[in-house]
Order: sequence, then C-alpha cells, then structure tokens
Amino acid sequence: MRPSICASLFAFHAPTFPYDMIESLASSAAPSTAVLPNGDGSQDGESGGKGALSQATSANLGKNDFLKLLTTQLQNQDPSNPMKGKDFAAQLAQFSSVEQLTNISGQIEEQGKSDGALAQSINDSMATDLIGRTVKTSGNTLQWTGEGEATFGVDLERPASEATVTIRDAGGNAVRTKTLENVSQSTEVTWDGTADGGAQVPDGTYSVEVSATGGSGDAVEGTARLEGTVDRVTLEDGRTSLRIGGAQVSMGRVQSIAAQ
Repeated sequence: MRPSICASLFAFHAPTFPYDMIESLASSAAPSTAVLPNGDGSQDGESGGKGALSQATSANLGKNDFLKLLTTQLQNQDPSNPMKGKDFAAQLAQFSSVEQLTNISGQIEEQGKSDGALAQSINDSMATDLIGRTVKTSGNTLQWTGEGEATFGVDLERPASEATVTIRDAGGNAVRTKTLENVSQSTEVTWDGTADGGAQVPDGTYSVEVSATGGSGDAVEGTARLEGTVDRVTLEDGRTSLRIGGAQVSMGRVQSIAAQ
C-alpha cells in the first residue's frame, strides 16, 4: 500500500481500541527470534510477551499504539505467508469504526453542554421579564432577605372558622404564629420578618405551616404558597431566583403569572 494512502487512512483522532484487536496485533507482531527456551520448559518470548501484553492492555490504548503494533506486525510477518489483504482491510475497518464512535461520543457531549447553556440563557431571559409582574409560587419555604414584607397565600380545601399560620426557622423552631378567623378558601397573609416578641429575625431560610379547623372543630386541610410582585431577579452560580417582597424563591417554583 502506498504511504500516501496509509496516511489518509490513519488520519483520525485518538480512540480507545478493544482488547481483542490489540491482542491480535501484539501476538502477530512479536518476532519469532524472540522465543527462546528456558530450563523449566517455558519460553522467554512467550511469557514475556504475555506479561507485557497484559500490562499494555490493562490501560486504554490509543491510535498511536494501534499504528505502532500494526507497523510491527507488517515488519515481522512471515514473508512466505504474508497478511492477506482482506485481513488487513478488516483491521483498518475496525480501527475506523472505533474512531467514529469516539468522535460521535465527543460530539454528543459537546451538544449536551451547548443545549444546557441555551436553556439557562432562555430561563434567565424569562426571569428578567417577570420584574413588576405578580406571580404565584409553589412550596412552603422561602429565603428571607431582611427587606420588605413577604406575602403568603393560604389555600384551604374549604372555608374554615380558624386557621393558624406558623413560620419556622431552619432548625424547626417556631418564630412567628398568626391566627386567622373565618378564613375563606384562599386568603393572603403578610409577614414583616419579625418574631412573636417583635424582634427582627435574621436573614435565612424559613418555612410556613398551615393548620385549620371547621365550625365543628374538624380539621381542614390547608397549604401555603408565596404570591406577590417580583421586584428583583438574581442570577448566581447558574441558578435563577426571584425576590417577591422580602422572600427569595427559585424560578422553577413559579406556578402562575398574572397579566400586566
């Protein structure tokens, strides 16, 4: 085969090759003169070749290793019984297939990174459009920033004679309790960031619990939600969050957006 043709066939990036391909090349590339008998009946070329092969194939071998083995195989082949053209073509075809799979894998990985960056860019653009809009978010946790007031929505399965809203800190301790009378199915509660004693609570994560009872004292199921006007958008470490009053919530928790 002409050198120019060989060069074009081997113009690939570095792949990782299967063990059976490397083993086949390594075994056929070993010179016959390297096989010498030992006193115990073993052969230096045989035992040394297998040991070296085991070490070589224990790690990933790339394009250069493949070409070196292939060249050595051609140099040390039996002149009376040279490698057949179809065998040589089969090895080149396997080499090309592995290289193509390696390239495809790399392209898929790069495409995934590109798609992730595009999705984040779209998410950030949507978030900035929410400034000044009234939104409703899911979940009963918020990040209190120490500014303004946080407005909670309380949703009940049916109207209740009494409902209790409890705000807890990250340790689960109740810091503020509010009692509501004659509560409709959906109502709003504001919190200015103060504890029951009037002291201002520190910035941090807080949770909201809702319990309610009907006219006969039976339990009424209720949940809390955060609702208010977005006055700030924060983009940090690949995460997008909205500030609603004094509460910071993630973009993914938005349930509905009111019309302007």
